[in-house]
Amino acid sequence: MLSIQYSMRVAADLTVVCFVCAFFAPWTVNGDANSDLSALEEEFYRWHEKIAPEFATSVGGRAYNDKLMDMSLSVFQQQYNDVQEFINRTKAIDRSQLSREQQYSYDTFMDTMTTFTSNYIWKDFGPLNPINFMESFFLDLDYTIEVTPFDTKGDFENYIARMEARPTQIDQIIARMDESVRLGTTYHLVSVRQVPEQISQVTSVAPRESTLYKPFNETLDKLAITQNEKDDLRSRAEQGLRGMWTAMNRLSQYISGDYSHHTRGTYGVGGLPSGGNYYRACLKWHLSVDMAPSQVHQTGLKEVDRISQLMHQVMTKQGFNGTVAEYYSFLKAQPRFHKSSAEEILKAYDDLINVRIYPKLPQLFKDIPDSKVRVKALPYDGPYGMYSSGSEDGTRPGTFYANVLRPNDTSTFSMVSLTLHETVPGHHLQSIYQLAAGLPDFVKNIEYDRYYAVPFHFPFYTAYTEGWGLYAEYLGEELGVYQDDNEKMGRYGDEIFRACRLVVDTGLHYFGWSREKAISYLREHTPMPRAEVEIEIDRYITWPGQACAYKIGELKIKELRERAKTALGSSFDVREFHSLLLNHGPVPLGVMETIVNDYISDNGRHHGEGTAGVMIG
Repeated sequence: MLSIQYSMRVAADLTVVCFVCAFFAPWTVNGDANSDLSALEEEFYRWHEKIAPEFATSVGGRAYNDKLMDMSLSVFQQQYNDVQEFINRTKAIDRSQLSREQQYSYDTFMDTMTTFTSNYIWKDFGPLNPINFMESFFLDLDYTIEVTPFDTKGDFENYIARMEARPTQIDQIIARMDESVRLGTTYHLVSVRQVPEQISQVTSVAPRESTLYKPFNETLDKLAITQNEKDDLRSRAEQGLRGMWTAMNRLSQYISGDYSHHTRGTYGVGGLPSGGNYYRACLKWHLSVDMAPSQVHQTGLKEVDRISQLMHQVMTKQGFNGTVAEYYSFLKAQPRFHKSSAEEILKAYDDLINVRIYPKLPQLFKDIPDSKVRVKALPYDGPYGMYSSGSEDGTRPGTFYANVLRPNDTSTFSMVSLTLHETVPGHHLQSIYQLAAGLPDFVKNIEYDRYYAVPFHFPFYTAYTEGWGLYAEYLGEELGVYQDDNEKMGRYGDEIFRACRLVVDTGLHYFGWSREKAISYLREHTPMPRAEVEIEIDRYITWPGQACAYKIGELKIKELRERAKTALGSSFDVREFHSLLLNHGPVPLGVMETIVNDYISDNGRHHGEGTAGVMIG
């Protein structure tokens, strides 16, 4: 239950008069429910671009390239009012008059908005803490440059305007974090202790040597403007960066001083005011279904036990009598499982994608969009690999970033499952189906950013997105991609890691585990070395609930596939089933279940088999 004082403050916050802001056009229902819904969804997306201008730039929007997100405290109420107005207008559309596909869209649209408004009560938690060791505007400067256009003088002017606006935004960030100190809703120290050093790595470089200045070198030289104009742009860019450096150093001093001295005393958010309810809200946000933390925890324990048995079967087959950790150490010590250079690793990933996996995809997929994925080195020291979707117009392809800074740390037997997850049939396949399916912009272009703001944020539908990525690792077995027991052990190591997350995330935030207990659990059940485990645990401490979505989503996809296969018998086509999921894009698990149940009903009638005995829920 919320504390009485907190509930009273929330009630006071919500006792406001909602109004239509100037952004909204007058709303009339023209009698065509499908058209009305599409128009409203498009208007909502344009509004979203306005409040998240850097996100808009990253997906090809150009209207707000000179703006940064407003981080002032007043935006919470304004955005709540605006979204509530969108909800009211959506409710005016008669859902029963929509086509079935539009009903799915309606349900996802309403869930997107009501997830945001229903979590307004948590605006004084995560949203007040926008900077952590995994999230900030200065962590991936190369990406900032990559997604920003530099084709005209106006593009450079917009970019400078953003530089000049950054100090104001930084002061707003400090004001938010100061408010969290006042209310007692801060991070634990582990979430921010690296930030001052991260800032120093940026501001210790002279402005003209910074990654953020790169476009003002050769790119600007190619522009058909006078030398005086180029000199002026360069001078103003340098001044803009100097102003940013000053403000960033101010942020660093605040975090290392006042903020760090007031960070929360418990690793889990359960120690915050109303922390148990806050965690459950975060968990529901990421899962898109309401599961009790204890249920998530038990699911994790069962999965850890199941996967452990698979691991031991392989070890027994190989005649190995030690522990799981010892077996992985044995594999990693063998030179044959390592490449000697970054270039070799990048080529190995490229071969995995294009030689080993792509030719097999038609076994399980049809109508595959023709948009290949590129492989690049991750420009900073982060995860082993990550995927960034391409732009809708095709000018920026989908990219798999591989961490090759320490080539000998990469074990080739673990590369297969990572490649399946991040590229095909994982996130890249998700992305290109999504872009080709003609989905509404609010589904097609999701703002996968601002994890700190959860649950007062528009949902990513993490369980769908990451559940599919983990399911894609499993599909590697059906496709025959894993060539031997070593690569299967690489897969099992990744899968048990996701299962352990259910246990340690709920352990930390709901059952009051210490950081060391969580570390020990991961060390006992996964092949990860302690240094990597510590980073992972600090991630879970910072983003409550996020790590649980992978396994829960995967289990749901497998459950729905088995349901369809059982109901449809010989008429079940796995390629159609996969298209069904991919062509609808990220949706809540409940909507995904409805889509599959309708598919079963339609095909059952068509083939005369019915759907008796199919459980809903």
